Amino acid sequence: MPNALATTPVAAKPAATVPAAPAESAPAIERAAVFTAKGLAKTYDMGEFRVHALMDVDLTIYKGEFIVLLGASGSGKSTLLNILGGLDRPSSGTAQFADHDLTHASDDELTLYRRDHVGFVFQFYNLIPSLTVRENVELVTDIAKDPMLALEALTRVGLAERVDHFPSQLSGGEQ
Repeated sequence: MPNALATTPVAAKPAATVPAAPAESAPAIERAAVFTAKGLAKTYDMGEFRVHALMDVDLTIYKGEFIVLLGASGSGKSTLLNILGGLDRPSSGTAQFADHDLTHASDDELTLYRRDHVGFVFQFYNLIPSLTVRENVELVTDIAKDPMLALEALTRVGLAERVDHFPSQLSGGEQ
């Protein structure tokens, strides 16, 4: 299954509209790599079957770059994002974010990496149904560096009146 990655430069202009500058006057633009992956592979053992979710992926993402991951269902997009996000480890290869070696990081190091550098927007809400809205938000305070009070966060998003409700009592948008 092929893995697909498309990069899109922000505010790109057609080459014909950009005047060429003499080589000696063009300043060198330093492109700092934020993520670097080399030979990433992820294989899941499913009993007598082996599922190769990623195979030999090389990837460099630079600061300020906007990328889009494209691929068919099952092509490894979520697996790659889980590895880059510190939720999973590759079976082989290396993954690096700035000075963080994600491949060999301990569970505690990955937790700190996720807390300090990663933001996830999950496809599903991941709310715990037996906890109130306030209690679900308070869970974040266990891992956040400088958390705001749950009531303050809920007030900011217009849910102050719903703090004692359960997720099943909220609309999809409120969740």
